[in-house]
Amino acid sequence: MNVHISKKAELFFKAIEDIWVAEQTWHGSPNNAVWHCTQAVEKTMKGFLRCLNMDYDHGHELESLLESILTVFELPIEVTQHILYFNTYGTALRYKTLTDDPSPKDAEIAIKRTIQVMQEFHSNQKASMFMDEAKEAHKKMLSAIC
Repeated sequence: MNVHISKKAELFFKAIEDIWVAEQTWHGSPNNAVWHCTQAVEKTMKGFLRCLNMDYDHGHELESLLESILTVFELPIEVTQHILYFNTYGTALRYKTLTDDPSPKDAEIAIKRTIQVMQEFHSNQKASMFMDEAKEAHKKMLSAIC
């Protein structure tokens, strides 16, 4: 199904897709789940910057995105730590450069942290309506395929 959403909701929609995949796969494929959590955090941050009409690097550096966000939006230290937690994984998940793959428990923790990060950005008035739009579009997409 093609989902029609505003440009400012697109990255949030993709982040919601990523956290949904993580929640569906964490038992059987924790590596995949953590990868999708990392992607959801990155896309949420980029979506937030897009909502504020701020430029952002199209790379995958969470620290750089975080620095940009912290210039305009105060995040609780716990949320900042959750974002930085994903630097442990980054591209190492895809290129198998980690010493140990994530366990199901690691994936469960990653999902919880991702949800907290997404909720924090949802608390911002400029982002919340676009995140809500993305959530609604995701629900419609899922109901159309079920």
